[in-house]
Amino acid sequence: MSGFRQPEQPREQMVLWAHRLDDAIPQDHPVRQVEFLLRARPFAQTFGELERKYVLVEGKPPYHPRDLAALYLYGMMNGIRSSRRLEAACYNRLDVIWLLQGQHPDHSTIADFVQQNGKPLRKLFRDVVLVAVQAGLVKLDHAAVDGTTVAADAGKRSVHKKESLEETLSRLDAQIAALEAEWEANERREAGLFGADAPWKPKEAGTVGQRLARMKRQQQRLNRALAAIQRRREESSSSRKPPKAIASVTDPDSRMMPDKEGKRKPGFNTQLAVDSAKGVIVAQDASDATDDSGQLKPMLEQVAANCGRLPGEVSADSQYNTGPELAWLEKAQVAGYLPDAGTRSEAKNGTSKAEQALQKVHAGEELSESEWSALPRDSKKFISRAAFVYDEATDTYRCPAGHHLPYVGSSTDRKKWGVAHRRHYGRSRACVSCPHGAQCCRDPSRGRTVLRDQYEPCRERLRLRMREDVSPGRYRLRRQTVEPRIGQVKHVLGFRRFMRRGFDAVGTEWALVCTAVNVGILLKYWEAVLPVL
Repeated sequence: MSGFRQPEQPREQMVLWAHRLDDAIPQDHPVRQVEFLLRARPFAQTFGELERKYVLVEGKPPYHPRDLAALYLYGMMNGIRSSRRLEAACYNRLDVIWLLQGQHPDHSTIADFVQQNGKPLRKLFRDVVLVAVQAGLVKLDHAAVDGTTVAADAGKRSVHKKESLEETLSRLDAQIAALEAEWEANERREAGLFGADAPWKPKEAGTVGQRLARMKRQQQRLNRALAAIQRRREESSSSRKPPKAIASVTDPDSRMMPDKEGKRKPGFNTQLAVDSAKGVIVAQDASDATDDSGQLKPMLEQVAANCGRLPGEVSADSQYNTGPELAWLEKAQVAGYLPDAGTRSEAKNGTSKAEQALQKVHAGEELSESEWSALPRDSKKFISRAAFVYDEATDTYRCPAGHHLPYVGSSTDRKKWGVAHRRHYGRSRACVSCPHGAQCCRDPSRGRTVLRDQYEPCRERLRLRMREDVSPGRYRLRRQTVEPRIGQVKHVLGFRRFMRRGFDAVGTEWALVCTAVNVGILLKYWEAVLPVL
């Protein structure tokens, strides 16, 4: 033994490198595949559109858009999202140095490229999906849809009520008017002292101008926040409950949303549709919707636009279960696997006891006490309406105890998804003496009331499909498709907060994150992808 191992190359020793940069990266390194992929034919049209936006006959030559897009996507795949960290990687990471061939774009160039080219960069998502389809990685036998809340680049303290915004804006308008009057007075005084063509202006004029520009920027933010409040009010005009009149001054397009911990903060509702074959994301979107209702149809339409056709089946949680969307699924001949909205047990796919109890109810058999306890419950802990069977011949509902609920009237109700034309069934005298009335009715003396709107036949057919033996397996496909993808985005890539503001910028950022995930899938199945490039 002669002591510890000595360094093979002391730092102060002069070295003459004999290797090429290409020799520093192994042949099977993922960065080579990313570079080869983005230079392939399927991406030529998108990058051609980006190239045409540049004027190359004058000024300093710009970086090629393919190099900047590759840098951004490769950074996303490695959890590097900040433009400053990407700039540092161009100096410090050998794989990034190889990818950009020694080019060193600064952080402003990287950020401006993404900001100014959002629309064509979003097309990269479509191009990657098309490659996956051609490579056979997308089958469209089954697609799972889900949403997750991602925090906005805005804090809770930036959110204010409409009254507070209007009060602040009123004071600011008065200050701007006074400052503009001061500015004009200064201009007239300086013109008299120095002449209109003076080569310089006093320092005070510049200070007033800076204050005025800063106030006008704040004025624009306040006006955008008030416009966002008005827009949301107009969008929810058909709903009985209007949204709160609040908005963020930092990012008015964001909206207060609860996260998994129940804390409310500004955020965006991001959506994913994932194919069950290899987990490819086939559709994505970001919006300020507070829940997932109404999102299923747009996502599946985007799947058809990206892949050429609709999936044969779709699974989603109970928030997507709305009447118009179920009717659209039937019209489009897409088999849906969605639990009843507001039914907690069914939202988790129920238990075998609950399914057996429902089967006995629909068969008209008597239930035991344990089977009564196993019946699914709604959000208010009462027996779910799924346990009530409609008899079309008599136009009545039959409850789990075997009593009939006749038609008692009609009503029209405004819902978020549109107008519901409802028929009311209930007021059965048997509810008073029923031993299970407390599990079923809020007030047994008034009896249980069941509402049936124009979309209830679609829901009944869906419930029948969900009780089939194959349904639990089809619904559980979400666990191995869309849910792992959300976990990958948030936990592996660390994407829990947007770094940009506004619908357009946030939509571009989310599309690029999903593109990076799909690129990773293409690299995993590279042997199948290579022949189509």
